[in-house]
Amino acid sequence: MVPLAAMSFAAFVYVNFEMFSVGLISPMAQDLGVSEGLIGLLMTVYAGLVAVVTIPLMSATRHMDRRPVFIATLGFLLTGIVLQASAPNYAVLVAGRVTAAVTHGLFWSLINPMAGRLAPPGQMGRAVATVSLGATMSTVIGAPLTTALGNQIGWRGATWVLGAATVIALLLLLRTLPSLPARPAAEIGVKRKAKSAIPSLVFYLTFAVTAVFATFTYLALIIETTAGRNWVPIGLSLYGFFGLLGVVIAGRRVDQRMIRVNGLDTVLLMVAAMIGLLALQTGSSWITLIAVAVLGTAAGALPTAGTTIFLHAGQRNQDLASSIYVVTFQVGIASGSALGAATVDAGYLPGTLLITLVLGAAALVALAGFSRPLLR
Repeated sequence: MVPLAAMSFAAFVYVNFEMFSVGLISPMAQDLGVSEGLIGLLMTVYAGLVAVVTIPLMSATRHMDRRPVFIATLGFLLTGIVLQASAPNYAVLVAGRVTAAVTHGLFWSLINPMAGRLAPPGQMGRAVATVSLGATMSTVIGAPLTTALGNQIGWRGATWVLGAATVIALLLLLRTLPSLPARPAAEIGVKRKAKSAIPSLVFYLTFAVTAVFATFTYLALIIETTAGRNWVPIGLSLYGFFGLLGVVIAGRRVDQRMIRVNGLDTVLLMVAAMIGLLALQTGSSWITLIAVAVLGTAAGALPTAGTTIFLHAGQRNQDLASSIYVVTFQVGIASGSALGAATVDAGYLPGTLLITLVLGAAALVALAGFSRPLLR
């Protein structure tokens, strides 16, 4: 559907802005006269703000038509882009990042329930996969393209290009996205007194996302250690390709096998960690690439599979369920990066993979032992 494609493109540009500084830390730091660490800190500030404001914003807008609220989030993004592109100093750059971060979580909390409402009956997972594809493509194509543009025309020029893409996304949404009146929680799903699976799913998702990012954050270092620096671009491209494959597989199967797809995802995380540990022990570049491919598949499938199971568990109030999912995902990203950093700083690179292995198993236990009985 055209509206889903427009929403997917909007996700593409929003995630591109979130990850903008990753490949352009040095030129941004040099231009603004600050340390690279201060530019890197923008990612932490961004994720932290998203985690704090998402649920309150969802609560404040719960009675509003979803279409104008969703489009307004792109307005905040565009404002943040303009501030970043024209920033004369670090303070204005921070203001631009904060402006976009304020509605980033709201954007993601809205997009998945909206996709579910626009999808034909029984195809919510496919719709979620469609919009998730935009975020995945931002990693596979958007981040390298943004970095290349920044190196050619400067980071400010690359920011303006991203602004133009945001304007296109806004025009597409204004033209194609239908009105989606807010639905009171009492009207959604079947009223029942059964215990909710959401609390146990929060543990499941926290463990799973933390497992992914404990290794992903330092994936380039793992590849460099086992295969050499020249293999890093190849390995990261392979990760992105299999991430796309994971999105496609999850999108096709999650509507019929929701619990099974999420369970398989945790198993893939454990398998990837075990293969990665073997690669570090043997120093084999080919075993490393196999581990990267398995990890990429699991990481690519997780957003679609996780979102779908959260929306199913919270069908009486899918907007709230989606916002809880977004906050949990952000906490997992921050936790995984921090845990991975602790082992790397301690000089024990295999520790990143051990964390992935242990937390992948913990996620499977939380899903199968606590969430599954409540979802059946």
